[in-house]
Amino acid sequence: MKRTIVLTLMLSAAFIATPAHAQLTEEPHFHHTHLNVVDVDKSIAYYQQMFGTPKVKFRDVADAVLTDRSFFLFNKVDKPAPWEMISGIYHLGWGGVNGPSEFEWRDKLGMKWQTGLNSLGENYYMYAYGPDNEVVEVWTGFRHNRFGHIHLFTDDVKVATEWYVKNLGVKGPGRIAPKPPKAPPEFTNGLATNPGGVFRYLWTSAVSTNNDVTINIFAKPSEDTVNWWSDPPVGELVQSDGRVVDHIAFSYRDIDPVFEHMKKNGVEIVKPIRHDESLNMRSFFVRGPDKVLIEIVEALPLPGGVWEAKD
Repeated sequence: MKRTIVLTLMLSAAFIATPAHAQLTEEPHFHHTHLNVVDVDKSIAYYQQMFGTPKVKFRDVADAVLTDRSFFLFNKVDKPAPWEMISGIYHLGWGGVNGPSEFEWRDKLGMKWQTGLNSLGENYYMYAYGPDNEVVEVWTGFRHNRFGHIHLFTDDVKVATEWYVKNLGVKGPGRIAPKPPKAPPEFTNGLATNPGGVFRYLWTSAVSTNNDVTINIFAKPSEDTVNWWSDPPVGELVQSDGRVVDHIAFSYRDIDPVFEHMKKNGVEIVKPIRHDESLNMRSFFVRGPDKVLIEIVEALPLPGGVWEAKD
């Protein structure tokens, strides 16, 4: 299966320092990705081996991995969670430096590939499956080996981008392009044969957090978009919670004003502010665009937030 258009954003995305809403005095950090997995130890070992993420005792209560500037947290489930790419959370993204050698190294370690190694201009990308079939991309355009992005699907790129900027205070793009026309038939394989030409048919945007994790926002592959998806077109997007990638989380030093800000904006509050004993942290949950579950965490920025909870 070809999973390619995420790369275009890496080549062309530019951010402006979009001011947070007047009621928000702090820009968010990307805090964690929460996965539903059958075997927590196996998942931790996988990310340690394949991506060099150290195991940590999160808040001194839960086993997790540190993804350089954020975390992967794990919830143990009795049977594999649904993983098909039909929710608003598409995949997790790492940086790379030397595509061929990194592919060869991971291949020898037994990584389960979705696409294998592919090139786009001078850069390389590869898509793989994690232990519970979560999809992970490596993209050498970052020129580093850190966790770098979350890729989202959306019904409306403009609406989704504006939601994240308005409600979270993230940095947004200088301009959100209008929805392009559907690509003509000759661009079916255009990304491989004419990547520069096919860009005009991709509806994309992105926002960026204060710790430089990019949230890529792409129109879902449907009947009226560019033909880049080898699976059937994606229909109605389903809720992310309960799936292998359950939710994503952003953090602030003080979440009370963020909570009030979102309530005033009419954001759906899924769970109000509470203290989660299992993770020793204070947070609340909201429903983001395209049914993505989003957690807002009260936490110190890294590195202090790795080891200690806020008093």
